[in-house]
Amino acid sequence: MSSADRMEWTMNLIHAFLNGSNFQSEEIGAHRVKPLRDPVGELVFELLENVVRVDMKSPNPITTQLPMVSSPVPVLSCICLYLLVVRLWSAHIRSSRQEPRKEDPLALRCLVIVHNLFLCILSLFMAVGFIVAARFYGYKRIWGNEYVEREPAMNLLVYAFYISKLYEFMDTAIMLFRRNLRQATYLHLYHHTTISIIWWIICYRVPGADAYFSAAVNSGIHVAMYFYYLLAAIVGGDEKRKRKYLFWGKYLTMMQMLQFLSFIGQAIYAIYRPEFYPKGFGRMLFVYSCSLLAFFGNFFVKKYRRPRQTKTVTKEE
Repeated sequence: MSSADRMEWTMNLIHAFLNGSNFQSEEIGAHRVKPLRDPVGELVFELLENVVRVDMKSPNPITTQLPMVSSPVPVLSCICLYLLVVRLWSAHIRSSRQEPRKEDPLALRCLVIVHNLFLCILSLFMAVGFIVAARFYGYKRIWGNEYVEREPAMNLLVYAFYISKLYEFMDTAIMLFRRNLRQATYLHLYHHTTISIIWWIICYRVPGADAYFSAAVNSGIHVAMYFYYLLAAIVGGDEKRKRKYLFWGKYLTMMQMLQFLSFIGQAIYAIYRPEFYPKGFGRMLFVYSCSLLAFFGNFFVKKYRRPRQTKTVTKEE
């Protein structure tokens, strides 16, 4: 095989990675590349259908034409790479006994500000966009809207939301740049990895109807969350300014837990009214939202619940 043919093969493999098992090749001179099998994708679909019992038989015709949707391989690859980098980077910080940074260098501080400002604006755009799209397509209820395959504006917003969850891996990178392993908790890693898989499933199968609700609510919460992180980056280590501008961190966590409660309500509604949403999605949303509520509740109790002050009795010498 000539170098030109090898280059064409490489480009086709990249295209296959982005578009998954639906990849179809073009003729290359006298050669024709055979369609690639996707055994990992097939296994994931089988697990979702037979174990999780989520109906994946009717993919959305719009979103499955977009990169990183038609197969689970790209998103799983991103997650594996993310976890590997976090593991190796964390091990390096521990082995070299690096202490957390007391103050961010200028370049890192600028990166943190730009990152949080970008996600704050993007989250606001998506939150407003979901509400506008829901009104445009005539959604008459908060929950219980009939799924229609072709709603391009809603479908593309769900796709943007899904891709944003992969970009949010940058949150962890910033923690590691700061050498702050205390923040890179199991909860943090669990949330970032699982949310991207959940939204790949939704983006592949049902990027519309009641998916808008959880995406809109989560985007709204993220506006507040990334604005909080933005303020924290601007304020820096000044304790007086922290008390003045960042006092509402406790209430932000409470808002996140209320969000999960609303998703549990939505899941229960979907379970008892399955005609509006594909079978199995209500159960999946219920289990996942309960797990996040439990994790965030545990975090809230550990961080914000202060032990009661007990009266001490002076012992006589």
